[in-house]
Amino acid sequence: METGHAAPSVRVTIDDVARAAGVSRQTVSRAMNGKGEISAATRRRVLATIEDLDYRPSMFARGMRTQRAGTVGLILSDIANPFFPAVARGVFDAAAARGFSVVVHNTDAHAGRESAAAREILERGAEGVIGFFEALGDEELVGLHRRVPLVVADRRAPAPTVAAVSSDFATGTRLAVEHLHACGHRRLGMLDGAVGLDHVRRHAFTAAAASGAPVVTGPPTITGGAAAAGELLREHPDVTALVAFNDLMAVGAIRALRERGRRVPDDCAVVGFDDLTLAADLDPPLTTVHTDKYELGRTLVEVLDAVARARREVRDQDTEQDTPQRLLPAALVVRRSA
Repeated sequence: METGHAAPSVRVTIDDVARAAGVSRQTVSRAMNGKGEISAATRRRVLATIEDLDYRPSMFARGMRTQRAGTVGLILSDIANPFFPAVARGVFDAAAARGFSVVVHNTDAHAGRESAAAREILERGAEGVIGFFEALGDEELVGLHRRVPLVVADRRAPAPTVAAVSSDFATGTRLAVEHLHACGHRRLGMLDGAVGLDHVRRHAFTAAAASGAPVVTGPPTITGGAAAAGELLREHPDVTALVAFNDLMAVGAIRALRERGRRVPDDCAVVGFDDLTLAADLDPPLTTVHTDKYELGRTLVEVLDAVARARREVRDQDTEQDTPQRLLPAALVVRRSA
């Protein structure tokens, strides 16, 4: 786990004001809105506390009540990977339906950039964050969650109270291995992407494949897949099937196999993951695990909405309940590469 990255700076919440002023959050709201039912002295004390703490009311929470535009922050690992624009489209559409705009940050799966992106999103006034956090540690994410509605994407939740939405990587990988076994392959290898603190796909592969099946790690790109496949094939020339971390690495694997004069799938089968649009147009068309990218993006916003609503209903953050953990289905799409 990466360490040494401070939790992003965040702004004061209505709960902070309530605690500092010694009142309930409803009293803070009444003081700000000029409503009755509180004394003039209490209103003055609350307003003074607001000024002292430099509190700014939540645009996200207010927007869901009034339909005024607010901002959602979206942190992506690699905007050049076609997977992420497909997810982002679902985020944009779901956010727009709720009257919100989206601010996007690309981090290249770097912990420092992930932390800086979250900090900048909050400093710009966004009241909710959706993040593909590949490198930031659990402690930093829990700290961020305590101050702003947060949903982590395609990653294990760092705590039960942090919302997470992910595709079912374990099932998808197991289906890929079972398909290869059914096709008669016994010498399998995996090309694992060198991103993320969780290695669900790697663990699922090693559990389902034969004992000692080789795994080589590389960047989750076409070039990274080609290099990883080249290394694996040099050390294990008897491998007859490759399971790739994603479709881009699978494309690289096909390139590496052809450079070595090996035919796909006759000499070596290849299975990808994600089912990008390009997968069906490859030669041969790529067998891959399908995940619904658009639905992932839409669900991320749906869960963020639920987290924000639940947070407004809770006075004391110490009493917060466990939050949604969604696992979206994955299914194998058999084409001609395996």
